Amino acid sequence: MVTMIAVLAVFVAGLGERDAPPNLAGRVETDEGAPASGALVTAELPDGRRMTVYAGDDGRFRLPAGAETAATLRARLPGVGATAAAPREGAVLRLAADSVAPPGSAWLAELPRGEERRRFILDCTGCHVTDGQRVDVGDRRRSAAEWRSAIALMTSQYGPGTGFPIISSWVDPGSLSSWLADGFADARPQTPPLRGPTGTAGRAILTEYPIPEPADLPHDLMVAAGGEVWITGMFTHRMYRLDPASGAFETTPIPVPFANPRALDLDEAGRVWVVLGGPGQVAVHDGNAGPSGEWSNHDVGMYAHSIAVGPDGRGWVNGHFTHAPERIAAVDAVSGDVESFEIPPDPRGADGESTIPYGLRVGPDGTVWGTQLRGNRLVRLDPATGDVDQWTLPVSHAGPRRPDIGPDGAVWIPLYSANALARFDPVTREFRTWEFPVDGALPYVARVDQRRGTVWLGTGHGDVVASFDPDAEAFTLYPLPTRGALIRHLDVDEERGEVWFAYGASPGIPGAVLRLAPGEG
Repeated sequence: MVTMIAVLAVFVAGLGERDAPPNLAGRVETDEGAPASGALVTAELPDGRRMTVYAGDDGRFRLPAGAETAATLRARLPGVGATAAAPREGAVLRLAADSVAPPGSAWLAELPRGEERRRFILDCTGCHVTDGQRVDVGDRRRSAAEWRSAIALMTSQYGPGTGFPIISSWVDPGSLSSWLADGFADARPQTPPLRGPTGTAGRAILTEYPIPEPADLPHDLMVAAGGEVWITGMFTHRMYRLDPASGAFETTPIPVPFANPRALDLDEAGRVWVVLGGPGQVAVHDGNAGPSGEWSNHDVGMYAHSIAVGPDGRGWVNGHFTHAPERIAAVDAVSGDVESFEIPPDPRGADGESTIPYGLRVGPDGTVWGTQLRGNRLVRLDPATGDVDQWTLPVSHAGPRRPDIGPDGAVWIPLYSANALARFDPVTREFRTWEFPVDGALPYVARVDQRRGTVWLGTGHGDVVASFDPDAEAFTLYPLPTRGALIRHLDVDEERGEVWFAYGASPGIPGAVLRLAPGEG
């Protein structure tokens, strides 16, 4: 029996000065009057922003200043119950069931664990969420023949020999379609009963900002020193700059046809470094000058995936599909020089396919670290000598995506298809792994808060983000109010203690970014 949720939303005055803006406060209860701890309570603002907080152990919540303009509230406890939008003042809301469809993680969890599932996840889930919209056709399950047709279409567009070969030669439409049809035949996925965090973490405030063009793909984002957020608009070929205080977006066009901006980084001077996928360039923009700032463009001769500015001021990029040889390049924005480095081939790679170079980070000592999504390896490049070291991940077809480097020099790697987090110690050259607590959530990107040592993770299919405490070896989960929020990138604003995430499925939900302001003690 599904527990019903009752939300009592009471409009009260703020607790600060007499003229302080009012807050929204209330209590989330079950139909028996028990506190529904960890429920998400969301205020939908007239400008499109959504503010969300978590109910405490006693079921009580308080929305922050700024939420007083909201006309309605929604509440949800994933896997238990939810409300429709209702007036905020004095409203009691009751629902018999959670009306939100199960996340992609719940569907993937229905498939048998093992190498075949990891390979399917690696090849077929990176662009959009695998959920009921993919598995079902109307009111029935997709047949093997229908799976085969869909897989054949995708491999013809993104398989071996195409211009964007993210699907490997392993994918056989016949055998894979039968495996999927059998695996999903009796699946009845249920939303995991995820409750919001407790204690100090439970006082976090989540603010979602819809980008100006809902159909755009906000691929990457970075927080500038002043707190504004730069975002790549991959489908509209432009940049956005968000003022978090006002919620206003400023658009910066890129003076290159079909720029296809994806990854970005900021240097100490405030310049914005952007990978332009289509033209095979790295573009640098004077971020301090706003939309009128000048651009400089540098040809790198490849479709790069990631970019990171090193301590020497150069921007480092990796060739997304380069092979024979695989390449990493450094761009000097002042001289325009591009230095290229070759990565030795994988001796096991007899099929001639790209290892799909993916994440890229540069350590404080200038060492370049990268991952190979298909090659299943961690790569280290010493720019001074050109020496390259490579290590194979401890799980086959683990899908290492976007890593980061901790203050102690350790490399933290999200293992996408293995649904785990890995740590590599460059001194002992050993890996440790921790299973992500939500099956099928698919950790996509990791970033380390260098001041606090916390590792933050965005996921592809779980509608959840997480922090990981290396000392306690424990995850803290933050369920998200938005369904289908595939997260490709995140950035930590260490000055303000905030974390920013980019929502970007293709196709999927309208593009948005999320600010998570952790609660204070």
